[in-house]
Amino acid sequence: MRCAVLTFDDGYLSHYEIAKMLYRMDVPATFFIITGLMEYNGRRLLATRPELIREMRDMGHEIASHTVSHRDLTRIPVWEVEREAAESKKMLEETVRDEVKGLAYPYGSFNDRVVEVVRRYYSYGRTMGTVNRWNEKADSYVIGSIGIRHLPEVPMRLLVNRTGLVVLTMHDERQLIVRAVVELLRALGFRLTTLSEALRGHNV
Repeated sequence: MRCAVLTFDDGYLSHYEIAKMLYRMDVPATFFIITGLMEYNGRRLLATRPELIREMRDMGHEIASHTVSHRDLTRIPVWEVEREAAESKKMLEETVRDEVKGLAYPYGSFNDRVVEVVRRYYSYGRTMGTVNRWNEKADSYVIGSIGIRHLPEVPMRLLVNRTGLVVLTMHDERQLIVRAVVELLRALGFRLTTLSEALRGHNV
């Protein structure tokens, strides 16, 4: 069966309600959380309510890192990349009392130096985009994803014809959109799971 993963970036406080809705739909998802900011893009973040992050993990969702401060990791010194990776992992693991396996690169931006650091702390790294020289090969540190903000025609055509693993990325979409995406994926025959679980199943 084809496998799809819903991922949510930034860790907005509103993601807690999405997590509850997905739990009721029996859909585990992966939430990439900024750990060191109280708000981003004018919206409050889950970092202000760590108990909600723990509750989301208890619902069966995967909690993963989106760094401490959402800086472009390719534009800062390597010691700061190290801090962004290590400190966000530590905070999240203390919060959920479980291993945090993944990191989503802010802005989808990475290079060899960034990947080298992320490899030391995480089992995988997720970027953006569907086709580039990185994700043409099976590399768990450069996993591409399809951005979804509504139900656009082009990504839906991609989904109809894709085989194997499909990773979708959302930010602060309304619950109605998330529900519609889930229903579409199920209608297309996809099994929905977390990203770390999907990678285990695909031996990436």
